[in-house]
Amino acid sequence: MLQILAESNSPLSAEQIYEQAGDGAIDLVTIYRSLEALDNAGIVQRHPLERGRSLYALTTPGHHHHHVVCRDCGKIERLPSCDTSRLEAAARSKGFSDLTHVMEIYGVCPLCSQKSHA
Repeated sequence: MLQILAESNSPLSAEQIYEQAGDGAIDLVTIYRSLEALDNAGIVQRHPLERGRSLYALTTPGHHHHHVVCRDCGKIERLPSCDTSRLEAAARSKGFSDLTHVMEIYGVCPLCSQKSHA
C-alpha cells in the first residue's frame, strides 16, 4: 500500500489502491483499516470528497495540504499551502484547543469548463 501511494502523483481511494495491488493481493477491508491506522499515525493524509468518499496520500510530519477537485471529471490538483491561522485563532478565542481541520475546494477545471461552453 505504501509503495502504491508513494508512486502515485495524486491521492488515491481505497478502491484504487485495491485495484493497483492486483489480484486480491490485499483485502479491501484490510486496506480501509490500514489507511485509518496510517492516517491516525500521521503517515497518510485523508482527503474527504464532497460525496462521502475519501482519498489518501502520503504525507511528511508537520506538512499539511489541500486540493482543488473538479466536480465534472474528478481531476485533483494540490494547492500550495494551508493558511487557516485566522480560523484557528477564532476557534481558540471560543475556548477550543487541540485543533485540526478538513478542507478541500471544489470547482470545474479549465478543460471541463471549455467543454461545457462549447
